[in-house]
Amino acid sequence: MKRIVTLLGGHLFGLLLMAAVALSACVSEKQPEVQRVSDVKYSTVTDSIYTMMPGRLLARRGYVYWQDVRATEKVIHVVDAASGKETGSFGTIGEGLDDFTMPLPSVSPDGFYLDDLQKGISHLYTVGKEGIQVEKGQVAADGEVTQLVHVDKHTTVTLTPGKDQPFQVTVHGRTEPGGQFPVAEKYSNSFYLHQGNITFNSDRKLLVYSSLTFPYLATYSLKKGRLSLQRELSEEVSYTVQDGQLVMDKGSRRGAMELGLTKHHIVTLDRDVVTEGERPQGASPRDPSTLPRSLFVHDYGLHLTHILTLPFPVLRICGDVESDQVYAIVLNPEYSLIKVDVSSL
Repeated sequence: MKRIVTLLGGHLFGLLLMAAVALSACVSEKQPEVQRVSDVKYSTVTDSIYTMMPGRLLARRGYVYWQDVRATEKVIHVVDAASGKETGSFGTIGEGLDDFTMPLPSVSPDGFYLDDLQKGISHLYTVGKEGIQVEKGQVAADGEVTQLVHVDKHTTVTLTPGKDQPFQVTVHGRTEPGGQFPVAEKYSNSFYLHQGNITFNSDRKLLVYSSLTFPYLATYSLKKGRLSLQRELSEEVSYTVQDGQLVMDKGSRRGAMELGLTKHHIVTLDRDVVTEGERPQGASPRDPSTLPRSLFVHDYGLHLTHILTLPFPVLRICGDVESDQVYAIVLNPEYSLIKVDVSSL
């Protein structure tokens, strides 16, 4: 378990020493053998995902929420995971009092939240027999936030890649920074380097962060409004520093595209070069056929246990922390919502 080492930094010896200690500690811990599965059992929840581009995908208590990033009305769609039927939609992009300019969706035990930290508004939606109810509130405006999770009605954790620490924990309006970046040194492009995904397991009181740039996963416990690093999973990367910016080498592995949590697993979306091969050189980043097809399944100790390779490209994933269902929006050949049961892994 090596830390990402800054080869051009001024603390090389210390970082190498920490990496050596971490590596020796991991050697004594038996690592599970990774099992690759290509014949993945899945079921289609719905093939009625009508959008030019699906955004965030979230699930909680039997409902799946998907975001239409190209829409200006009915931005969020709610699907009953059991029946596959859409139970409702909501959210409007605009300048009105209750409209959103840059919506940030998240789920918690309270329900589904849609926040806008540009405008400082927070709406809590609950789905029930009487339809979708909304409770309107406020949140502190912060234009540097790129991801947000609600722990409860009074606690949020945000990802702020441009600040000195990656996370900001706010409890009853009081904010405290926490956490550490995969690379400690600051660069002029740090805001872009440290973009990633965060999600929260309310039962385990655990925050999980995955970097989009670096092959890096980290878990943090949350207690009394403070984050404590529990585990990290990373690989060595190669890069150079040019004009104050960190530039990844072309051959270096990047971070996972998507992150989802289930009751017993941490799941990321990535390309398994063993089964999928390398991404074609020169392929357009807008070519959906080059999307990854593999779900990397970890336990909460960050041990990679299984790689599940689906027969079609995958764009979005999420998990339900109250079950071991993984949901995914795939191209089959149009957008479809599927679910994969990982409880037997």
